[in-house]
Amino acid sequence: MPEVSAVIVARANSQRVENKALQVLNKHTLLANKILQLKDCECIDRVIVGTDSDAIAAEAKEYGAEVVIRPDYYCDESVASANEMIGNMMELIETDVVVWAHCTNPFIHPDTYDAAVQKFLSCEDEGYDSLLSVIELKEHLWGPDKQVLNYNPYAERHTLSKDLPSYYMQDGGIFIQRHADMKANSYFFGQKPYLFEVPKDQFCDINTLDDLEHAIYRSKKK
Repeated sequence: MPEVSAVIVARANSQRVENKALQVLNKHTLLANKILQLKDCECIDRVIVGTDSDAIAAEAKEYGAEVVIRPDYYCDESVASANEMIGNMMELIETDVVVWAHCTNPFIHPDTYDAAVQKFLSCEDEGYDSLLSVIELKEHLWGPDKQVLNYNPYAERHTLSKDLPSYYMQDGGIFIQRHADMKANSYFFGQKPYLFEVPKDQFCDINTLDDLEHAIYRSKKK
């Protein structure tokens, strides 16, 4: 079996939410929560945190993750692109398969990660080169040009949401590739990704303070 390593990147100066990785959700920081989820996975051999922050590095080590110190340039999104950041992180580690996991997706279950890894390894034989997690959208959608995307509002009979074609939205939670491929393409996924549906009750992507407050509220309801 190939070695499967989960990679979490977290930087000191997050822009929209200060110290985002160290914000507390229920009993743990977002970073600690993600490390614990990933270490509970049967299909993941290593958990690696890449950071430029001493505080984040200390938190990662406390919860049993390996730490890789990233150069400042690649932690500054005002100068380095996401592609540069990914490529640099791949240069800093060696493994067979990478599970790129964001700590800002706090509700993904360990068994969902395991299912995603298993699906990736099996679907390689079908020609897929990567996997990304998505959620299904069955909504009445309009595009940036204010035109309808997926139904005819002037039809004789209104199209119910259950009868709409499925669209899929990246949830940002899981990206899987062979390390060599992610290193070569410097991106989250390749040319032919498998779209892996995550249960909607596990969807949460924290980008803003409002997102964080909503996630805290959800965690208290669980």
